Amino acid sequence: MPRLEATPRRPHSIQRRFLLALAVFLVLSMTLLGTAMLANQRALMQQRLTRDTEDLTQSLQDKGTAASNFLARIAPQGLLAYDYLLLEGYVEELSADPDIVYAVIFDTAGKPVTHYLNAQEPYFAGQPIRPDNYSAVLDRARTDNTLLKVQRDIDYDGARLGRVEVALSRAKILQRAQELQTHLHAELTRIALITGGLLLVSLVALILLIEWTFRRLVVKPVQALAASMARVQAGDLDARAEVARDDEIGYLTQRFNRMTDDLQDQLAEIAEHARTVQATRDYLASILDHSADMIATTAIDGTVVEFNRAAEHILGYPRDAVVGNQADAIYCDLALRDRLYATVHAGQPVQAAETQLQRQDGSRVDVELTMSPLRDTQGELIGAVCIGRDVTHAKALRRELIQAEKLASVGQVAAWITHQIRNYLGRMLMSVGTLRPNEHADSAQQKAHADLTRSIADLDRLVTDLLDYSRSLTLHPTPMRLNAALNDLLKQLEAELPSSATRIEREFLPDLPPINVDVFKIEQALSNVLRNAVQAMPQGGVLRVSTRVEHGNVIARIQDSGPGIQGDDLDAVFRPFYTTKPSGTGLGLALAQRIVEAHGGRITAANALNGGAVFEIVLPCVEAVGSS
Repeated sequence: MPRLEATPRRPHSIQRRFLLALAVFLVLSMTLLGTAMLANQRALMQQRLTRDTEDLTQSLQDKGTAASNFLARIAPQGLLAYDYLLLEGYVEELSADPDIVYAVIFDTAGKPVTHYLNAQEPYFAGQPIRPDNYSAVLDRARTDNTLLKVQRDIDYDGARLGRVEVALSRAKILQRAQELQTHLHAELTRIALITGGLLLVSLVALILLIEWTFRRLVVKPVQALAASMARVQAGDLDARAEVARDDEIGYLTQRFNRMTDDLQDQLAEIAEHARTVQATRDYLASILDHSADMIATTAIDGTVVEFNRAAEHILGYPRDAVVGNQADAIYCDLALRDRLYATVHAGQPVQAAETQLQRQDGSRVDVELTMSPLRDTQGELIGAVCIGRDVTHAKALRRELIQAEKLASVGQVAAWITHQIRNYLGRMLMSVGTLRPNEHADSAQQKAHADLTRSIADLDRLVTDLLDYSRSLTLHPTPMRLNAALNDLLKQLEAELPSSATRIEREFLPDLPPINVDVFKIEQALSNVLRNAVQAMPQGGVLRVSTRVEHGNVIARIQDSGPGIQGDDLDAVFRPFYTTKPSGTGLGLALAQRIVEAHGGRITAANALNGGAVFEIVLPCVEAVGSS
């Protein structure tokens, strides 16, 4: 089950993202609202400016209309009476109004009868008004569209007497409009500041309120739930979260508590199952370790996975040195091993396959293997199970039984043949004695007599070897020093060598432990092996004899420099009556093997790397025999 972090690395990330999104939303909303309010206020101010400008214009228009009406009502009196001074007085009465730029009364011909030009009006600034330029200044003013001009005809009893024209200045309207516009900008700025401040305060207050509400309704309950989850993760399965509200988080808390209850029940079931599995594993491991047979399992690639105690005892390998490694070092015949595993990987079991396995000390053990495919719960092949039974003793007993049966037959035949042959040999020896030539006989007679005597002796030795091999061995063991026995045998052999072409080299280990053997029979076995080595070098050579100690055994190593043993003869050199020498009986090495194995040892034959044959005789030490 994946582990949860007790302390999240960023416990407020959701809250921060929520507040950031909320702040952006509110800022945009408030900005749009403020912009809309300012735009609306600006529109209202613009409408007010337009209305005020229109009111000022209308007021000015009304003033011009009133002035023109006034002059049009009183002008007939002066015009009819040709009293222009009266008209000029009426016109000058209008000079009290600063908005009037000029006022003129025209006759029917359109000529000015009287006029008034307001020289103080900014409109005429830089234009001095004199009698000589009066008409030009008036004409320019009348044609100027920036002035508001009001005209009114002068009527009297249906007759048109002339026309009144009054011009008013728009400068004050423009000045008033500018003043209103300045006031508008100031008012808008003030409104913008007040509105912005209120919106900012509202925004901050709203964010703080929402943050407090979010923390209270969401963050704190989630943190409490996370704390309960951390306690469960730490192993406190009794931890439960408090259900404070009936909302989504409360529902989530209820589901968490229910999940914790289920988890506690499942863990209890798992623990019980684990105890059962462990008990089963212990029981199977006990069976595995107390089995007398070797039991090993290998993976699909040949790697050793399991190696029981019996396998450790039989092969001498510690379990840790084998598990996890290939089994190549254990099998003597790798080709046979490959065939066995190929059969198992094909899904077929292997029954009672006999082979040899390599012990850690280099010796071999005969085993009978039973191998089966190993599959997982889905039926997929994952390796092999190998059960091996040590049949070394059984094979030795079988060989001894066969040998005993052979020897029983040979003994019966040998007893009768020996009796008959010895009778004939006795007669032949008597006859040979009487036929011995004198010292004056020729060389042919002496050679014939010598050959006959030697043949009778060889025949006698053959009968003796046959009797020795056919008899059952009865051992009388006593302590023996192997170095001394080999030295005595080599001295006798040196005395019998026909020439000095054969050199004997001794490499004896000092302080060699004693062995408990039948001295006469062991010397007979050693002598047979030594003589076989010398006979393998008819032209002379080097005979190396050495001793050593390995794993509680004393080993005698005998190596010659002859041609070695042919490949087909390696398995047959210890077979009775098997020989490659014309004059050999084939019983010397067979008898030596029988004697060595009767003492609990073994004898092996091989070819040396530098040429020649090597025989090793392995015998247990006195301490090893005693300790077993």
